[in-house]
Amino acid sequence: MTKAIYRNTCIILTVSIILMTLASFWVYCESMTSNVKRSIRDDGRVIVNLLNTYESEEARTDVLKTTLREYSYNRITLIRSDGEVIYDNFADTGEMDSHAKRPEVEEAINSGYGESTRQSETLGRNIYYYAYRLNDGSVLRISRAADDIYRLIIRIIPLMLVITAVILAVAFYTTKRTAKRIMKPLNELDIDAPEKGGIYEELMPFVKRIERENKLKEQNEKIRREFSANVSHELKTPLTSITGYAQMINNGMAKEEDILKFTGKIEKEAERLLLLINDIIELSNLDENGLATVEDVDLAEVARETTAALESTADKRGITIYLSANEAHVNGSRTMLGELAYNIIDNAIKYNKYGGSVTVFVGISNGKPELSVSDTGIGIPDEDKERIFERFYRVDKSHSKTVGGTGLGLSIVKHIAMRHNADINVKSELGFGTTISVVFNGPEE
Repeated sequence: MTKAIYRNTCIILTVSIILMTLASFWVYCESMTSNVKRSIRDDGRVIVNLLNTYESEEARTDVLKTTLREYSYNRITLIRSDGEVIYDNFADTGEMDSHAKRPEVEEAINSGYGESTRQSETLGRNIYYYAYRLNDGSVLRISRAADDIYRLIIRIIPLMLVITAVILAVAFYTTKRTAKRIMKPLNELDIDAPEKGGIYEELMPFVKRIERENKLKEQNEKIRREFSANVSHELKTPLTSITGYAQMINNGMAKEEDILKFTGKIEKEAERLLLLINDIIELSNLDENGLATVEDVDLAEVARETTAALESTADKRGITIYLSANEAHVNGSRTMLGELAYNIIDNAIKYNKYGGSVTVFVGISNGKPELSVSDTGIGIPDEDKERIFERFYRVDKSHSKTVGGTGLGLSIVKHIAMRHNADINVKSELGFGTTISVVFNGPEE
């Protein structure tokens, strides 16, 4: 973490220094360039005014050679109107070619004043040129090298590098101390009791998350232990019955007239065992896998198919099923949604009173698809409402033995609802019935 903080800090500081330096250089260069140009133009006007007081070429040349030495930091060139160089304080005029085609000279001859910036063929440096036409038609050109600015920048670069190095060194020291202060509470954090210790406010969301994870871990571990114990018990019960009846038949202890009854019980317990195993496998698949295939499912069609499949079961208990199915589409697994509806409606039939009723509603409620199942059955005590979706949990164990089932139906319902981003609401009054509603919120963002 220290390395990451230092690396990022160095990058930010380095980029900032470079940008600030470039910006400063740009502003400085612009300012200095403007000042240099203004100074050259001012010097040129002074010299032009002086030279215009002399009429002869020789007098002007003498003035340039003797009197104007204080302007020697400028390059001063006197040029005839035909382009021939008469005087230059930086170069030998004998070796210089015609300047008639130089942009600033040509412009001055035509309009009285000209300027340009280019690399001098004679001096090999970037030069600012300003040209003025004199009274006799000759041209005075005054110029100065622009390289002085860049040389100054080059001299400043080592100083900037030293400053950058000092800043990075300070950043390294500061970052190291800051990282240690940040990491100290984390290194001393007790995972089992994260609320203890000097945790600063910025880390509290992290600590709260650890607390939630610990609680969830404890809950999952408790559920796992309970599930293992319940599975063992639920599997042991039918297996014990199957083994007992089989041994009695195999050892000849069963009477001839009882063998058919015993084999029937073995078949019934085997079916119960197979149903239990299938539900456990289904829960395991729901825990580990998401939605295999997603399609547009009409809950109304699912409800109609499910109620039709459970109609004979309801008739045996004298229970009437009322269905109100309006079009309501959900993106999800048709198989899972069918199983969700089946388990809820099947429970409403099993835990109902003889001659009671089950009302199934499908439609759009508050803009969301909803499946709601109401029964006139035994109801659920308030203290059990939060636990009915736990695996193998049964509100009325004596009634469960009568109606059968594995105790996993509502656990499967809960997992399927979670896979479809749906909320489950339970309303129940003991002795008067229960309503379970599943509201689908749509795909998660």
